[in-house]
Amino acid sequence: MLDVGSKIMRPLLIIPVIVFLTASCTTQDSKTIQTNNKFDTLPLPIDSSSFYFDTKSNWKDTVANALDTFVNSWYSKMLYALKEPILKNYEGDKEIYRFTWLRTFNHPVSVRLEKQRETIKVFSKVCEGAGGYEPGKLVFDTTISLTQKQIETINIRLDNAKFWTLPTESREDSGMDGSEWIIEVYKDKKYHMVVRWTPEKGTAFRAIGESLISISQIKNELTGRDHGDY
Repeated sequence: MLDVGSKIMRPLLIIPVIVFLTASCTTQDSKTIQTNNKFDTLPLPIDSSSFYFDTKSNWKDTVANALDTFVNSWYSKMLYALKEPILKNYEGDKEIYRFTWLRTFNHPVSVRLEKQRETIKVFSKVCEGAGGYEPGKLVFDTTISLTQKQIETINIRLDNAKFWTLPTESREDSGMDGSEWIIEVYKDKKYHMVVRWTPEKGTAFRAIGESLISISQIKNELTGRDHGDY
């Protein structure tokens, strides 16, 4: 005799199993998305005409975090060639520290340290041109992971230099050939940038850039390719 009831019950028993497995997969995927391993990638500017910094109308103005049009264009061209993101409008949850090193006759360099939750990375880049002329093509681009101790060292350097109270530019230091030391920091929802021309060795401000260089892999890349260190 045909058991109609058993044929009806079998599909009904399979349905709850499918629903359970589907729910389990959905829950597992959700947990994966919510882990602390996510590290956001900062977007790059659409084209080379973008300014990386705010612009001030007169170079004599002491507006914080702003540069005159000529200097802004120069720095922005270098950072764009280095394939760096714009930091001045960032509003995320990262800590970001960037040192841009523009030496007149040497390769443009950028070292950017980012911390997002427990993940810390440093992005090191070099272009083939010269910081006082044309940047050339990107020839070195590497990323390595860092420890909390290393980022604490950078913050000690910032505190020693009283970074957050420094004016963006100093009229006392300027010259022709030399190097531009550009330090940008985004932390605790605040952004600040400071520029100095060829800071003297042993100064607290110079130590910030030197620390960022030391934790990157730039030094090995620049060995034998420099025309003097400023």
